[in-house]
Amino acid sequence: MAAEQPAPHYLPASTAATFENAPAIVEGALGKNVKSTIYVFMDPNCIFCHYAWKAFQPYEAVGLQVHWIPMGFLKPDSPGKAAALLQAQDGPALMRELEMKFSEKDESGGIKPLEKVPSATQTKLSGNAKMFRDFGFDGTPTIIYMTSGGRWADVSGLPPLNSLPTMLNLPEQPITDPSLQRFH
Repeated sequence: MAAEQPAPHYLPASTAATFENAPAIVEGALGKNVKSTIYVFMDPNCIFCHYAWKAFQPYEAVGLQVHWIPMGFLKPDSPGKAAALLQAQDGPALMRELEMKFSEKDESGGIKPLEKVPSATQTKLSGNAKMFRDFGFDGTPTIIYMTSGGRWADVSGLPPLNSLPTMLNLPEQPITDPSLQRFH
């Protein structure tokens, strides 16, 4: 039996500029190759964010661009890891390392946290967390996407994999990762 499609929660169009300009790590398709863009509030130690990252990889290959909006609240080292992502010379490369070395057993992102978060970076992280709260979101990942009808919507948590083509406005891609099979 297929998992149910999540019911979208619609956001006012006026809020788009807020999350579109959030400090983020941009991963996936670039330039004219972008066919769909989503925004994801995440914590570096969130296992469901990790699963979302894995699920989005095949879609990134066919035109998905993901703006990962980091926050740091789940574990004591979450803020340092989120700061490391924002400070990285190559944010997408560090994001990939975070996920490729993610410990599912310990639910821990696979990068070293910054020991001291610079105040400018802390301001960005605090702004992301405030935006998350102001929107009324309550869990990570929270995925913001444009519906086929042209409205911004969000879903909290990892949606069923069979809902991704509709959410992302992209053709279905095979997802064969064994850790994701329970989300089909």
